[in-house]
Amino acid sequence: MAKDVSMFDALPDTVGQVVVGEPFVLGEDDSALFHRATWLDKAYTTDVPEFPDTLVEGFWLLSMLDATARFAMSDADETTWGLNYGLDKVRFVSPVHFGDRVIPTFETREVIEKDGGYKVLRHCTFQVEDADRPAMTADWWTYALPRGEVEAGRRDTYNG
Repeated sequence: MAKDVSMFDALPDTVGQVVVGEPFVLGEDDSALFHRATWLDKAYTTDVPEFPDTLVEGFWLLSMLDATARFAMSDADETTWGLNYGLDKVRFVSPVHFGDRVIPTFETREVIEKDGGYKVLRHCTFQVEDADRPAMTADWWTYALPRGEVEAGRRDTYNG
């Protein structure tokens, strides 16, 4: 009888895999929530007239990585959980405005064993639909661990 391979166990086989997520749209109501949650509404108490009213901030796009990746790869939820491990190269290449349909794409570039889990590098791209260039690119590391397993000292393995 063949052993079932879990999504966690199959992570090394995902190198080269590209997953396209569901398009999303950001708007003015979302912007108000983002500004309040990140204290931008307190840090910038006066308008900057040069800043376009409908422009989506780069860090707002960056903050969408986790949720859009989870929606795109939700089937891994049964066997895997993860932590943000860090970012390498992040670029905000072209603007996103309220109402633009943004398509997230995640390419697994590297999977490295680490202390019972895997460091996973994904090249993430957010592209406005029908645009020639991406809006944002980021090389994002996560630390993937098997669900249901917690080892003593595991907290210490997270730091590098």
